[in-house]
Amino acid sequence: MKVAAVVSTKSGPGKTTVGANPGAFCADAGLRTLLVDLDTHPSPSSFYTLTHEAPGGTYQLFGFKAHKD
Repeated sequence: MKVAAVVSTKSGPGKTTVGANPGAFCADAGLRTLLVDLDTHPSPSSFYTLTHEAPGGTYQLFGFKAHKD
């Protein structure tokens, strides 16, 4: 597993764009890719058309609380 992080304390320097573009490249190349944007402003979902809504959020993704069906 490879992990890449884009971090900045300043608002608006392009963290989402810098993370989303390589993520899209990896996904298009057939690599299993997960983008997680913890910024409170626009997220990668504003870059891509999503075909379904996730059953949980970041809290559930990191295993803090099981999603109930």
